[in-house]
Amino acid sequence: MQNKCQRRLRLVEVKIQGQLLRRICLHWTLFLLLSVGLTVGLHVLTNDPSVPMANQIMRMAANNFWPFLVLVALLPCFLVDTVRLSSNFSGPIVRLRRSMEGLAQRNDTQPLAFRDGDFWQSTADAYNAVVDRQMQMQERINELEAELKELKGEDATATAATKCGG
Repeated sequence: MQNKCQRRLRLVEVKIQGQLLRRICLHWTLFLLLSVGLTVGLHVLTNDPSVPMANQIMRMAANNFWPFLVLVALLPCFLVDTVRLSSNFSGPIVRLRRSMEGLAQRNDTQPLAFRDGDFWQSTADAYNAVVDRQMQMQERINELEAELKELKGEDATATAATKCGG
């Protein structure tokens, strides 16, 4: 069961997706700092030692400005892509949790459907099978309770007739 609707809200599970975004930022920052440090270190080690270090660093910064700018510009792209991808696994879990809460609190038995591109499509099928089974069992319980009431009603009538001398 796939839903063709597009998810409007991308941060569907703020705790999980926020943690992912923080991790991406941390990893990107570490990568950038290590890259800059390694570039500066190699540049200083491989250039003429008679040239002052400040001049070497300024020249290296000028030569590497555009690649550095590209790396900085890529961070928002990484973050947006992470949110989009993470919504494909966070969204289904949020919908599953809401469906289970609805079933537990209100006996809401609407079929669960995930959107196209969401992960864990088989989870929706398994959940729907469990709900169908639960509904069948509930119907059978209702039938048995009705039969029990009928039998108790007949027993009460028969007992009353016996006590009255019938």
